Amino acid sequence: MNFIEKLRSELKKPLPGENSQFEMASGNRIFYKEFEQTEPHRHGSVLICLYLHDAKWSVVFIKRTVGHGPHSGQMAFPGGMVEEEDEDLYATAVREAEEEVGIKKDQVEFVGELSPLHIPVSNIMVHPYIVSMKGKPILVGSKDEVEEILETPIEVFFDTKNHSSFTFEYKEKTYTSPCFIIEGYKIWGATAMIWNEFLSVYKNIK
Repeated sequence: MNFIEKLRSELKKPLPGENSQFEMASGNRIFYKEFEQTEPHRHGSVLICLYLHDAKWSVVFIKRTVGHGPHSGQMAFPGGMVEEEDEDLYATAVREAEEEVGIKKDQVEFVGELSPLHIPVSNIMVHPYIVSMKGKPILVGSKDEVEEILETPIEVFFDTKNHSSFTFEYKEKTYTSPCFIIEGYKIWGATAMIWNEFLSVYKNIK
């Protein structure tokens, strides 16, 4: 059984869910009531793209451009909001990945999905989908949405020198958030929470 087959099998088991997600939660998650929303949440999805390069399984992150909502300028997975044309949430993630970094539907193979995560600041329920790709993809970032693209081996996230934390202000309060620092890129918030659940699953099969 190869890595992708093992991963697919592991993702069919009960997922770590909030236990893993909240290990990377920002301080504001502790005070969740401050961010409660009265409106129904919207749905979006992201695509976690894995590929083998130089005998190492790697993953794609993007840095969003500034000026597009509460998550602008942050590290993320390719993804976005559901649109009427989308057949389902997986289709949303694949469409957004093509729009943002040029990954096409016929280049990816569905592997599985992680636990949905609600982002209270933007009131979005994010659905993470995992796909595999054959070889290192040629990525082209959308000028409007993607400032930079980070491709990195999964294993670097287990090196504690890449673990850190920082403080930030929101609505005149100061919070602390854990984060990953990879090649100078700070991965935190919902993206780190989603990714930490993946790493929990990954540890069971590596």
